[in-house]
Amino acid sequence: MRQTAVATHLRKTVYILTILFLTSMFSSAQTDWKAELKLTEYDSVLHKRIYRIQVDDYQIVELTEFKNGEFNGSLTNSVWKANRKEYRTKLITQKIKIPNPTVEKLMTELESEDFENIPDCKDVENCIQGLDGTTISFSVIKNGTERNYSYWEPESDYYYKDKIIPEVLKVREILKSINSEFNLWENFTKFRDRLPKGKYTYGMIVLEKK
Repeated sequence: MRQTAVATHLRKTVYILTILFLTSMFSSAQTDWKAELKLTEYDSVLHKRIYRIQVDDYQIVELTEFKNGEFNGSLTNSVWKANRKEYRTKLITQKIKIPNPTVEKLMTELESEDFENIPDCKDVENCIQGLDGTTISFSVIKNGTERNYSYWEPESDYYYKDKIIPEVLKVREILKSINSEFNLWENFTKFRDRLPKGKYTYGMIVLEKK
């Protein structure tokens, strides 16, 4: 019995260490990716607020409202070129300008959908967190401060088939509003499918085009 308990404890320890290691690697990759993208740097003189919606480490929507009443936005798709050992070597991006009226419309809609106040998944009871699958992250930069929150597989009926929590419903409405203007996944797959032959990675996917 004692050996069984020790073995169970060791398995749990290995599992926890593996999660911590993968989380650390993912956070590092996210930092490198965002640095490469050269996102808008908030300027308190110019900017009123910036909203960001990020799909794993391969797609990000940036919506900006300026203090002079103007708007600007972009949708950026990206993949990493990889070598034979699947190490990332070069970031390949496609940046699409979002029409200014669309940015204004979206920012108004997202604000009404509580974009600025939704809590992080880890602070919500019964909110599901995982490592594989898709994580959607959200950022609000306003008045010199940045607030971030994220949800894992928020659109999945499989993970939320028993109970849909209000915060997940809000996230779904946000994504619905964005996809009604431009389909995120469709935009990414069009970009991905036009890539030349080679090996690429995005999220936890390795893609080889021959």
